[in-house]
Amino acid sequence: MPIEWVSYLKKHGINLLISIARDVLFLLLAFVVLYPLFTKISAAFMSVEDIHDLSVRYIPKHITLDHVIDAWNNLKLSTSYLLTVQFVTLIALLQMISATWVGYGLARFKFKLKKPLLLSVILGLVLPPDLLLIPLYTLFRNFRLFGLIPLLNNGEGISLINTQIPLIVLAVTSTGFRCGLYILIMHQYFRGMPKELEEAAYIDGADPIKTFFSVILPGAKTMMITIFLFSFVWTWLDNDFVPIFMGESNILVNLARNLNGLHSGGAADEITRNLIAYAGILFLVIPLLFLYLFTQRFFVQSVERSGLVG
Repeated sequence: MPIEWVSYLKKHGINLLISIARDVLFLLLAFVVLYPLFTKISAAFMSVEDIHDLSVRYIPKHITLDHVIDAWNNLKLSTSYLLTVQFVTLIALLQMISATWVGYGLARFKFKLKKPLLLSVILGLVLPPDLLLIPLYTLFRNFRLFGLIPLLNNGEGISLINTQIPLIVLAVTSTGFRCGLYILIMHQYFRGMPKELEEAAYIDGADPIKTFFSVILPGAKTMMITIFLFSFVWTWLDNDFVPIFMGESNILVNLARNLNGLHSGGAADEITRNLIAYAGILFLVIPLLFLYLFTQRFFVQSVERSGLVG
């Protein structure tokens, strides 16, 4: 083999292997993510006969919309979609605003509790939600507001369970689940912004609040939209906090959890209940797919600007 070919392979062979390994890893990850979704979507259109037919694997022989119709009726989509969109949008907006405000404060100002607060943000990323649910449920089940409410309510607290208030409070105070991630994203982004922007605003006579709104915030729109999208998706699919604090509400995720319950959709057998539940997954996932199609560019821009990679 000529020396030129040997040197060429040494120079480009490693890059080629890395590229192949990256593509294989991507395909494996895509398979792990998409395969369960594909099987459930396929099962949603299968009849009971197809389930018992061993020759049917992924493509149904007897396509039916009965399970989709039953899921539609059980999910009460004519009202639950509107209620869910209103609730999820409100929570996502509040978490976006609070995380932006807190992230900017931790990134740009020096104070005594800065490091402990930043450490608590990082710890919030690793704490399992089950560890927080019991104390938070107890807090909102007998909400006392530092002892002020019992003074006006005959010595008793009030219950905020089965209302939107607990999740609104957690969103406003940026203490909800995954809020630590949103704060960290904004913290890293604001740390990467040049300080000359703020210094120029201070020289022009602007105070920190005016500087934040007029100089800093316009440049952070992409990151804020990304946080809004993250919060929207995770709240839409939340199986931890929403069922605990709003278990009796007709939020879509609550109704979807009950689809495979006993006699769901009038079906007494387990196979039919499961097929109806699979059809219900369609109504949970399809809105998020459309949301991603129209907003994917914000995710790409956020990776480039956040400072979390590299």
